[in-house]
Amino acid sequence: MRLSRTGFAFCAMYLSASIAIWTYASSIAADPKGTFVLMQIPIVFAHAAAWKLGLLPLMASLPNMVVWALLFLPTLAAIYSIGWAVGLFFEALRPRA
Repeated sequence: MRLSRTGFAFCAMYLSASIAIWTYASSIAADPKGTFVLMQIPIVFAHAAAWKLGLLPLMASLPNMVVWALLFLPTLAAIYSIGWAVGLFFEALRPRA
């Protein structure tokens, strides 16, 4: 199995958007609630899935950064998988020589 360039491109876009959001949220010093909300944007779908599966009580005692990493990394893997599938789809559409 070879690595997917499309998957890596999707991950790069997600990582750059996440870093931009974190950088902007860190620059807002006057509004701690706004900072907290902005930092949750990259993991909101994983957080919803963890809530639906009942995993949030298990994460309640962990530090925020650990929970964020536990939710961010599977999201990154899911985005890579989506990019891999998109790349595979468009590769199948390409005419063979």
